Amino acid sequence: MDAPYQGSSDVHVFPANLPLPGIGVLPINAYLVMAEQPVLVDTGIGFDSDQFLDAVSSVVPLDQIRWVWLTHDDADHTGSIQRVMELAPNATLVTHAMSALRMSSWWEVPLHRVHAIRFGDELHVGDRTLTAVAPPLFDNPMSTGFLDQSTGALFTVDAFGAILPEATQDAADVPPEALAGGMVGWAASDSPWVHVTDRAMFGQVLERVRQLRPSRIFSSHLPAASGTSMDEFVKILETVPDSEPFMPPSAEEFGHLIDALTAAQQAGGVPGQRSVEPAGSALPS
Repeated sequence: MDAPYQGSSDVHVFPANLPLPGIGVLPINAYLVMAEQPVLVDTGIGFDSDQFLDAVSSVVPLDQIRWVWLTHDDADHTGSIQRVMELAPNATLVTHAMSALRMSSWWEVPLHRVHAIRFGDELHVGDRTLTAVAPPLFDNPMSTGFLDQSTGALFTVDAFGAILPEATQDAADVPPEALAGGMVGWAASDSPWVHVTDRAMFGQVLERVRQLRPSRIFSSHLPAASGTSMDEFVKILETVPDSEPFMPPSAEEFGHLIDALTAAQQAGGVPGQRSVEPAGSALPS
């Protein structure tokens, strides 16, 4: 886990940056919204759990967290969900109903503490209202973001994510060409269905998001961004259906990637990551 930072006066960002040797880094963010009733948005990645919990509790005691908004049940969002729900006894889990049920297959979800959410639903958290919104791109159909009606902050789940040249705390620090390329690459890999979608309908979806006119944009896979970036972000996503479809690494390419990651770890270039065995090292000789 990397150093937490504030994405706005009332939103704390808890970032991890997954290194992709020879490619860049993929940000993975969880958030804490300091509403009157604090809202934790996602719970990070599993092997950062101790650091994550320490970081969150340094901002607000876990027993004061009132809501845990789980955007969806993918592993990079649920790393500490079980521990959070145990250590935050006053928290209600806000998530898509099917996310709660699917997670019940691998941990004993306290279903009596789940508040199922659908697009358009409102959640009142003391001094503000959060409205559930559908992200324009997603890899998981349970994905549910929200708009903070009080501040205009928009939480977009995986949408507007990007593979970046290096970690940063502000999307404005990324060179425009690198941001556009990283955003297209991420969108094509995370939402491959976009290549077969109806272009006109996809354009309508993007326009609805554009019309939200957020003050800040908080993606799960991008540093905090100004709402003034929305028009540019939408223009980038408009190009994704016609971009080159993503091809995952072959077995050989994956082996080279793991070798590079291991070398970087040994050189101290990948802080905070578990060591990775060189490709093939687990195979019998």
